[in-house]
Amino acid sequence: MQIPLQVNFEGSDPSEPVRVAIEREVERLEKHNSQIIGCRVAVIAPSHKHRHGRGFRVHISLTVPPHENVIVNHAPSDDNRYEHVEVAVKDAFASARRQLDDLSQQN
Repeated sequence: MQIPLQVNFEGSDPSEPVRVAIEREVERLEKHNSQIIGCRVAVIAPSHKHRHGRGFRVHISLTVPPHENVIVNHAPSDDNRYEHVEVAVKDAFASARRQLDDLSQQN
């Protein structure tokens, strides 16, 4: 990637194991699509004030020419697995790969 990976944690302290997992997923994504020049990831912890939305959310913004940005907003369902940040990260990057596949099929 030409632009360094940016990882932000919202509503929780930064986690080195999660950051490493994200770096691994980004490397895998780069092998999947070599056109990626930038990636920003936001890991959003669940709010304890509300009963809905109890799982982690992961937002991924990819810069992939000729498309300016590919945005993946991965919000949890009522599935309890999303209470684990690693599951949310893995599923969000799987969604990003599918979205990149869809874009490459359009071209």
